[in-house]
Amino acid sequence: MLMSTAFHTVSYPIELAALAKPLVFAFGVFEGVHVGHQRVVAALQALAQQHQALPVLVFFYPSPKAVFDPTQAAKLIYPLAEKQRLLQQLGLSYLVRFPFDLQLACLSPEEFLQKYFFIDGLPCAGFCVGDDWRFGHRNSGDAALLSELAGVRGLPVHVVPAYIQDGAVVSSTRVRDAIEQGDFARAAALLGRPWNICGEVVSGLGVAGSKLSCPTANIYTEDLLLPPWGVYAAKAEIQGHDGLFKGILYIGNAPTIRQNGPPEVMVEMHLFDFDGDLRGQYLRIEPVKYLRQSMKFHSPGLLSAQVHKDLAEAKVALK
Repeated sequence: MLMSTAFHTVSYPIELAALAKPLVFAFGVFEGVHVGHQRVVAALQALAQQHQALPVLVFFYPSPKAVFDPTQAAKLIYPLAEKQRLLQQLGLSYLVRFPFDLQLACLSPEEFLQKYFFIDGLPCAGFCVGDDWRFGHRNSGDAALLSELAGVRGLPVHVVPAYIQDGAVVSSTRVRDAIEQGDFARAAALLGRPWNICGEVVSGLGVAGSKLSCPTANIYTEDLLLPPWGVYAAKAEIQGHDGLFKGILYIGNAPTIRQNGPPEVMVEMHLFDFDGDLRGQYLRIEPVKYLRQSMKFHSPGLLSAQVHKDLAEAKVALK
């Protein structure tokens, strides 16, 4: 049986029936867990407290856009594990990471609710959604329809108005635009926290330490949104280690080193005051200041000289 004091992620709502307590559900994508999402979570928690129920957040994974057309799917603001961690930090103990596929997409709003929420044994006590929430086949359901269908069963629905910041609705699209433009202050304002590049350290080319005297941790960032290519002064948190580590971040395709190599983007972090093998470790990197663009040098020696200038500039920027 699930324990209410721990953090749990399940695939379907019925898996929470063993809690034997009323459940209030919030629906959303929650990409970025921005300040608008945080208001939905707060409303969910308030509704749950009002009805002496447990708050449960429901999101689809993979995202519907990634299922319908993977080539058009937006890059992720955070990897899945980081998204779940951020939701947990908001005080949630239960997530439903709903597996999304084409079969699910064919269900009407009524069929979706009947199949997964209005079922025997699941003590559904209400819902909470943002006012732009859409669900069911071809997004034919909205907050008004959810309120109507839930109301028939005497279930409350709390619809959270859009959150306005700087004259516009806070959205994942606005967060992405800020990151893509390298406007980290604007991204932080929309997210309610500094944005981080998050990922596991993997093996790299092995030349930064031996040829450039600047060993780096290479971060796995497939499917993740990245800011403009270049060199940044940055701070990093290493999971399992205390404090923040200062350093420089490189994002680009390393054209000087990989002249005939693949064009894939690399994300590398050099830490000033850390000595050790970080492979397999999880890093959260906060770009602080843009230093220069990624460029091709005529020789590794010229690159090495520039890297040492970058190190000095980054140390000044991070004081």
